[in-house]
Amino acid sequence: MKGTMVEWLKGRVEIELHGGDVARFLNEVLSAKLSLANIRWTSSEKVRFEVSLAQYFSLKKYIRAAGSTMRIVRKEGFPFLLSRMEKRIWFSVGIALFFTIIFLLSSLVWTVDVEGNERIPKDEIIAAAKAEGLYPLQWSFRLQDTDIISKKLVNAIPGTNWIGVVKNGTKVKIQVVEMTIPEEREKYSPRHLVATNDAVITYIIAEAGKPLVRKNMRVKKGQTLISGIIGTEAHSEVVVAQGKVKGLVWYEYNVSTPLIQKYRAYTGEKQERNYFVIGNRAMQISGYGQTPYEKSEILTTRDQLHLWNFELPFGTMKESEQESRFEQIEISVDQAKQTSLEQARINVRSVAGEDARIVSEIVLHEESDNGKVVMKVLFEVNQSITKELPIVQMQGD
Repeated sequence: MKGTMVEWLKGRVEIELHGGDVARFLNEVLSAKLSLANIRWTSSEKVRFEVSLAQYFSLKKYIRAAGSTMRIVRKEGFPFLLSRMEKRIWFSVGIALFFTIIFLLSSLVWTVDVEGNERIPKDEIIAAAKAEGLYPLQWSFRLQDTDIISKKLVNAIPGTNWIGVVKNGTKVKIQVVEMTIPEEREKYSPRHLVATNDAVITYIIAEAGKPLVRKNMRVKKGQTLISGIIGTEAHSEVVVAQGKVKGLVWYEYNVSTPLIQKYRAYTGEKQERNYFVIGNRAMQISGYGQTPYEKSEILTTRDQLHLWNFELPFGTMKESEQESRFEQIEISVDQAKQTSLEQARINVRSVAGEDARIVSEIVLHEESDNGKVVMKVLFEVNQSITKELPIVQMQGD
């Protein structure tokens, strides 16, 4: 069905007429000067033609007079399009409302994040940004230019060299570069270096002060190793004792390891739950509400929706819950011994320091009792044995 734009706006109908006296119908219609277009015979008793919607209603009396039957084959034009839209008005309104809501939600600032701050509290930066009109649920069109906000925040927050404000969709990121404050040099008071443990000296070097011990000498805890008082009694001077002293120290540990070891294992059973997320709220849309497992672990993944380059304030979240259980294995006595020794070594290093070196280890006692291996181990460790003792505390002695 073809026609001009004017005809489309008025509306056209294609009709098939059959039965009765079709020739009489055509003669009477044409005598009445009604406009029929594209008239064609489809059979000896059927004819098709097109007529405007305005003249369609005038044809009915001629059809009845001819004793014919009419069938509408096709409708075309703006009046029929408008009629279909009226029948689906609520659907059309819903579509329009949906896109309107998306537009409004994407025009809001939903989150304001702060990065790069170490000394300056986040709350102080957020408060300064709010004073400049930047805060969650603010309309994007009401925000000042990000360069202007950046300059104002630098002036409002002491201790900052530069602040950048980046807007990405509904999220705003505030990047802070704080001023570099030179570290204050530690002020040392006059002091001695004394022993932290009973030990046998293996290494000593005095950088400042007077050494009072030598290599292979046995010392007691608290004994002065490097004195901060130099010179003679008549001409003495107080200094900050500095140096390194190492010695052999002995540690005795009681350790135990059970022969039955427990560990977590996964059964392979799992379930998934899906959520629709708006802001910080989530609404479950599929999956079980409560866990059917006695023990389980949950892995959560979140997918934020985007509209072109804008991040929308809603998305989806998936929770994958895997069923787990605790299983047991039995280890040998030798394996339990090795586990106990390794645990004891870890304890020694944590106490002696990272630079300590285990020289020897001796198992003093070993027994199997109540399903576990119990051991008493003696460690000989070469480590630093110095600590500071201010001289002012000794002047009152």
